[in-house]
Amino acid sequence: MYFPVESPNIPKNKVTVVAVSSEADENLFKKLNDLEIEVIKTEQSRKIKDINYHSDLFVLNLTKNNLLIDESQKNSFVKYLTIGYNLTEIDGVKSPYPSDCSLNCVVMGDKIICNINTVYPEILRFSENNHYKLITTNQGYTKCSTCVINDNALITDDESIYNSSQNNQIDSILISKGSIRLKGFEYGFIGGCTGMIDKNKLLFNGDINYHNDCNKIIDFLNKYGVEPVIIENKPLTDIGSIIPLCEKHTI
Repeated sequence: MYFPVESPNIPKNKVTVVAVSSEADENLFKKLNDLEIEVIKTEQSRKIKDINYHSDLFVLNLTKNNLLIDESQKNSFVKYLTIGYNLTEIDGVKSPYPSDCSLNCVVMGDKIICNINTVYPEILRFSENNHYKLITTNQGYTKCSTCVINDNALITDDESIYNSSQNNQIDSILISKGSIRLKGFEYGFIGGCTGMIDKNKLLFNGDINYHNDCNKIIDFLNKYGVEPVIIENKPLTDIGSIIPLCEKHTI
């Protein structure tokens, strides 16, 4: 049985299904298998240049029952998640920027962080109709740049997201860029190499000790009782987020 995570990006129980790029390293797939977490691999979209496998470009969990996916992913997701989720396909994720980041926003609790000029219009309507607080940022790749810890705490490497968070009483830290790899680019981003896999566990695609701001990140996680789960002795690598989709059922 599949039980959608009750709150997007913030599981309350052990995660059982995640979305991850099919181009991720085998070390990540082995780690997820050891953790008994099933993987839905996002497939290549020919409409996107370079980072055309990244889950955070193609998948957005809006609420417990509503999942937005790019049409390039429909076969994988219909197969696994017709039970529990209402799937809505869109056909607008494509290069160049900003059309490639229309689903790349952050849902945390009753808040949505996004660039209102680049995000899919339905997300803005959803926010208004369901009384979510809309927090605006200049960064189009919002999810790539944001690691959600809980409904009011995040880590980001983007100054615009950090400033917007601070202005809206979200506890946040700003970390430096450059310690995370991204194939074909100078560096990757903190949101793109992380994902919560339990109420108090954050999975890193790589070893957090490789980050220049390791101590700052660990201190922030300790503040909220969150344990870092790492792949030892492997460089941190942005693979387009580890997106929690299903969790164990709450009795």
